[in-house]
Amino acid sequence: MKRVLTLTALLLSTASAACSGTLVQHAMGETCAPRTPKRIVALEWTYAENLLALGIQPVGVADIKGYQEWVNVTPRFASGVKDVGTRQQPSLEQLRALKPDLIITAKSRAAQNYAALSAIAPTVVFDPYAGDSQYAEMRQTFLTMGRLTGRKNTAQQVLNTLDIRLSRLKQQFKTAGRTREKFIFAQAFTARGGTPTMRLFTKNSMLSQLMEQVGLVNAWTAPAGQYGFTEVSLEPLVTLNTTSFLYVAQKEDNVFIAPSVRPLWDRLPFVKSGRTYALNEKTWTFGGPLSALTLANEVSRAMLGQK
Repeated sequence: MKRVLTLTALLLSTASAACSGTLVQHAMGETCAPRTPKRIVALEWTYAENLLALGIQPVGVADIKGYQEWVNVTPRFASGVKDVGTRQQPSLEQLRALKPDLIITAKSRAAQNYAALSAIAPTVVFDPYAGDSQYAEMRQTFLTMGRLTGRKNTAQQVLNTLDIRLSRLKQQFKTAGRTREKFIFAQAFTARGGTPTMRLFTKNSMLSQLMEQVGLVNAWTAPAGQYGFTEVSLEPLVTLNTTSFLYVAQKEDNVFIAPSVRPLWDRLPFVKSGRTYALNEKTWTFGGPLSALTLANEVSRAMLGQK
């Protein structure tokens, strides 16, 4: 075993010595990234958001229109940032034309095109759903991106800002006498086929762990979902044992106030007690520290009436 460990250390040392930039261990291996990359493409919204949080404008982003619709954070993209296709299937031709010196993507997207992307530029792959804490993964990935781009101090400052906001919000819940209050958080929509559907966020999700940081307790005790939620019909509504129910639904598709559901909805204990909270329909429940901060502010507005 000692010999194997020594050989592994030697191989890593050799790889580091051969890399004139930054050697990065990631979800699909290791990559020698430029020491200070200037032309970065982000093929997942979270990593595009992270670049903006670090003060970096990417040269290319997958599905800019979708990002601008759903990721409700500032700063925004500069006018010169190019759209390189969908997150699922970015245009390799457009990527080559941009001549990036670094590509950042997610493991779920890179499974089919990692080799092709790596042939265009050094490619780093993160897995936002790895481990049992998506919140911890988000923070670690953000710090890694800060190190990759030479902005480690900026990354730490952004996380410090988030921590300070969460600490203040925790105190506000304590002052309001709502520490340890049970909550369930749902994203509701009509699925294909016309079925009213809820995503109930599990304890491993970034969203759940963010809310537990401020002293609340997730009452949805289903096993951890791969993506941080359990997708169910509306039937479990009558069995939910929670004090507060937070949800995100589009105005034109609020399944809870549909005529066929409204009589049941009005009888639910958390509805009758006035502990249902509709968040802004554009609340993004994934993402990086800027999205986490936006979510915390929206929870504060909805539950405590504070901005």
